[in-house]
Amino acid sequence: MSMGVKNESLSNLITVDNQYLDRTTIRRNIVQKYQETVHGCLPGGEDAVRELYEYILSHHLPNRFPRLFRVNGGQFLNTITKRAFPVEPPKDPNLCLRILAETVEEDIFLLKETETTHVCLAFACCFPTGFDPSEKLGKDLSGIHGPVPTYNKIGPSMERFFRKLEVGKAVRRMNWNIQTGTELINVAGNHIKEGDEFIADEEVDCSRANLRIELQSLTRLPSTKFILFCFKTFLYPLSEIKEEGSGPDLADAIDGLLKGNSPGMHRYKSAVRWGKSVTEYLRRQ
Repeated sequence: MSMGVKNESLSNLITVDNQYLDRTTIRRNIVQKYQETVHGCLPGGEDAVRELYEYILSHHLPNRFPRLFRVNGGQFLNTITKRAFPVEPPKDPNLCLRILAETVEEDIFLLKETETTHVCLAFACCFPTGFDPSEKLGKDLSGIHGPVPTYNKIGPSMERFFRKLEVGKAVRRMNWNIQTGTELINVAGNHIKEGDEFIADEEVDCSRANLRIELQSLTRLPSTKFILFCFKTFLYPLSEIKEEGSGPDLADAIDGLLKGNSPGMHRYKSAVRWGKSVTEYLRRQ
């Protein structure tokens, strides 16, 4: 278990691909249905929310994708969704977060540096897996990662890394898991926490199962100096993984969850539940 970060260009912090319209439509519906479960801001986080809003709508998207997003007369115009929003950040930070949530595919957490740690003061997270994002609001890094096995091994180094992260620099890492359904929002499943009941080695319908990958990015906002943690979620059907010939490699990676310096990840990622069915399927000729 390690952070496993790589340097990344700021221009790749927020991305657009051929799933953009479908995903942002799903996100808009999730915001309307789940409301405060998927976005929130505590006192002290307002300026960081507005700074991020202005950066994404005024600068990043129009400059990075000028044929898709334009600024005209104080309005941000999205030619894909046919939606328009004010370039100037609304006074209500939650309105800013709702607009961001349906404008970008990346889920967002904003963390303020304190004397001892980093605390989450705002978020917009439509695609959580195995956690309720509203429960992370107001928590520090150790509280946010409380259920993660052996987090204490990398927690101090993560705090130091966050403190050293410079404005204008960005890093990226990848996280992965297997999910046995197709849902993008799942506040309860996909992780097994202390005290949870589960069925070991259950039969899984692998035709519906997916490899779920999160591309996670970190940078520091230039004005408020908040840490921006964001991640974009991708789902790859296991059938496609198998067809392309990577099934055995993924099965080996699943088996590897029991090895290394954090064997508890095998249970935490629910591999104790779906692992047998999925690895047999991936290795089957």
